[in-house]
Amino acid sequence: MAESRRHFKQRVEKALADEPLQANMVRVMTALRERRAVGFESLDFERGRQDLKARRLDNLHQLPALLTQFRERLEEVGGTFHLARDAEEARTIIGDICRRAGAGIVTKSKSMATEEIFLNPYLESMGMEVVETDLGERAVQLLHEHPSHLIAPAIHVTIEQWAKTFDAPPDPAQIQAKVRAELRQKFINASVGISGANFAIAETGTIGIVTNEGNADLTVTLPPVHIALFGIDKVVATLDDAVAILRMLPRSGTGQRISTYVNWITGPSRSADIGFSLTIGAHGPKEMHCVVLDNGREEMRADPLFKGALTCVRCGACSNACPPFMAVTGHQFGYVYNGPIGLVLTPFHHGEAAVDLPQSLCTQCNACQEICPVDIELPRMILEHRRHSHKKSLAKRGLLTLWPRKHLVQAAMDVAGRRRLALPRPSAGGDPVTLFASCLVDRVLPEAGKALARIVEAAGYRMEFPRAQWCCGLMPANAGRFEAGVRLNSDLLRALKDSEGPIVTPSASCFGAVTIDAAEWGQQDPELVGIAGRMRDSTRFVLELLEEERLPLPSGEGGGGSRVAYHDSCQSLRQLGLKAEPRRVLQLAGYEVVDIPDVANCCGFGGTFSVDWPQVADRLAQWKLDAVAKTGATVVASDNPGCLMHIRDAARRRGLDLRVAHVLELVAERLASPS
Repeated sequence: MAESRRHFKQRVEKALADEPLQANMVRVMTALRERRAVGFESLDFERGRQDLKARRLDNLHQLPALLTQFRERLEEVGGTFHLARDAEEARTIIGDICRRAGAGIVTKSKSMATEEIFLNPYLESMGMEVVETDLGERAVQLLHEHPSHLIAPAIHVTIEQWAKTFDAPPDPAQIQAKVRAELRQKFINASVGISGANFAIAETGTIGIVTNEGNADLTVTLPPVHIALFGIDKVVATLDDAVAILRMLPRSGTGQRISTYVNWITGPSRSADIGFSLTIGAHGPKEMHCVVLDNGREEMRADPLFKGALTCVRCGACSNACPPFMAVTGHQFGYVYNGPIGLVLTPFHHGEAAVDLPQSLCTQCNACQEICPVDIELPRMILEHRRHSHKKSLAKRGLLTLWPRKHLVQAAMDVAGRRRLALPRPSAGGDPVTLFASCLVDRVLPEAGKALARIVEAAGYRMEFPRAQWCCGLMPANAGRFEAGVRLNSDLLRALKDSEGPIVTPSASCFGAVTIDAAEWGQQDPELVGIAGRMRDSTRFVLELLEEERLPLPSGEGGGGSRVAYHDSCQSLRQLGLKAEPRRVLQLAGYEVVDIPDVANCCGFGGTFSVDWPQVADRLAQWKLDAVAKTGATVVASDNPGCLMHIRDAARRRGLDLRVAHVLELVAERLASPS
């Protein structure tokens, strides 16, 4: 039975209210990001990921041939190949191997593929004792939970819970010693050891397993039978391809240059030391089985958009970068596979319904793609799944229904006192510049629009404001309603098509929507190319004016020593690549600019996300305010109206004496008064 939104909401609220859990998640997730940054000090991340991405896509292109080659090489060295079409077939294959081996005890090293097919309960139903040997997996198993992170399965478990679970003092070293002692005999008595694989090399029939604890070594060497379960996407052509993964995977996941253990396994154990006669099963397994799983992967490979998700190396970095994941944990942000990649994979492995609610927790902040070592277009893929989601909140459904009806929305805003932006009458001379205000500036944050008009006219231009403009379409499109987004976008194009000069907008999100996103929604209006070509984001536009000294700034002043904490909006930073530019604008205007420490990169607005999940959005905003407080600044600036509105409201509710202003406002305030 599918989970109701009400029950899911209760789970989210419970996670948000768990103060020890929240503190644990912030500590661990920020530490993982810091370690990753250190790990890539010795490797060019962009160069490494472009190389790995090209290799992985090439491997996928060749996949049928590589599978055949891997099978041939594996069988040449004494291994056995099994191809499983789905989870049921994989369980049956593994169950039969374990039954023939007389398995009473089955030890397992960490494997998300075994979680994917629900292997443990299946083997237990056959009377076997299944023992997870990874420390985190063992804790999760004894707690009767499932992993909450791809590489750190017990990331949600506090030290106190660890101590209670293993009846040990709340000390990591003592807990670890207790688990080691309990598992040692299990390794020895097991008849079958089950592992996953981080890669499978077609040219040699070798699998590779990347770990830190040493449990995988015992799992794949002590029992007489070793079974490796992995997806068809793990097959690579050459040893060089595997090494390319090794360069990026440990750094991305845990910040290590290389993991403690990298096992290269090519068939079962063998020796020719006795009379130079080859025998199988010297000290390690006598049998080595590779169960290679499809379970929706070929369907993904055939899809032009989702094919890229099969390049994933399961590093978990996308989860580490995801602000809502840190707030609610992986048990809410996913199904079996969690985090952003889990939202993409789940519909193919377990059906759309399994991720219908969790995918609504994505803010579309793009942090996951920014950090991904193979540059997977996770935000776009999540949006595509969102198109098929039906479990939206009542408030969100109402907003999505009302928003495209421009006149009704504007009438409601008139009643609420949100009058349209009123600009001073433009001067008669000067070349024209057209203002695309965005709906938020037009109705909620008019200060940014007025500031832009003042800057434009101070530079000698004439500001025009076509009154028919409304919404770029981003709001419904980010909720998965591309068709509604396209209709609104077309209305905007018609409103702007007769305008003159560059079209400047104070909203970075709306600029990205028109110039980048609209085409991906399916916008085919012939006006799009011309309008997008004229569109300018206000940050770069004003930076050019400042660098060309076209604005009358007062001389001999330093901005009164004003310190401004700059908030990078998600679209500005990750979609538009605006990082140095807004800081440079503020510096040229005479302000001291300080960066906000990384707690949660996103402020939590996320368009309709803040309507859908106000509690999660507020948690992200509070983290942002905590980080701002560390800077000592009393002014926060950004170039995105949604972020400004959200942070301003959170600061007001918290009772903070904090000014939240658009970059344009701060620049306009520094302009010399006309003589």
